[in-house]
Amino acid sequence: MVEVKGFKIGTVSLTLIIVWSTLLLVNSFFIIYPVPGTLVSITFSSVLLSSLTAPLLGPLYGTMSGVIFGLLVSYINPATSIGVLTFLAPTLSALLSGLFLFNKWKEATLVLLCQIAIWFAHPFAWYQLMPLVSWQYLPVMVFIIVPPIRKWIIHSIVSRDRKRLPIALWCLAWIARVGGDVAVGNNIAVWVLNWGIPEFYPYWAPMTIYYAIAESLNCLIGAIIGTGVLMSLQKGGIRITALDFLQSKLDLA
Repeated sequence: MVEVKGFKIGTVSLTLIIVWSTLLLVNSFFIIYPVPGTLVSITFSSVLLSSLTAPLLGPLYGTMSGVIFGLLVSYINPATSIGVLTFLAPTLSALLSGLFLFNKWKEATLVLLCQIAIWFAHPFAWYQLMPLVSWQYLPVMVFIIVPPIRKWIIHSIVSRDRKRLPIALWCLAWIARVGGDVAVGNNIAVWVLNWGIPEFYPYWAPMTIYYAIAESLNCLIGAIIGTGVLMSLQKGGIRITALDFLQSKLDLA
């Protein structure tokens, strides 16, 4: 047991946080698609971060892993850097998906609404066709606040239903990737990096279809890999602390 300022972390949990953070860092070398108009690229780390962090680590340890990864990834692969605030994107991605999976939907909604409010507070969010960019947040909101959909996703992941798991993990990955990573990245881009100017407009709203396809494929790859990992762990009888905890809650419900 490790204690940090009165907060105790089990040795197994600490090891899992470190191992998962390291795995994410290693996969940051593999670029899957560029962000047009910038030197920034999206790496394979985003696929794993969005689809598996919450199921493996839960909201608390997952967020800790997101912080560690976010603070170090710019040094591993500079192409992932959006400045000193780079760590916020993976941190919010892990936090939002963890809150959702643990049915903390009110907290998850608050996190998302704060990000949306920050985005629309910038004048560029209303420039010409820029409101189109915010379409991607609508599915995130639906997944989080509509009870039947939210419960279906959570139960499908926790029960590891082979038929429903890929779809549920795709939804979870979309929540993490778009509601956390992308939302934070967009806000940093316009508020800090000054990408919210007419000169950058061609790389925003006109590229909506490109991003829709790219993010959908990102989540699809994550869902396929996530399904394989979770089913393999279950078949091998390997315990997953986060999902085991949720399973006990569902059994009692």
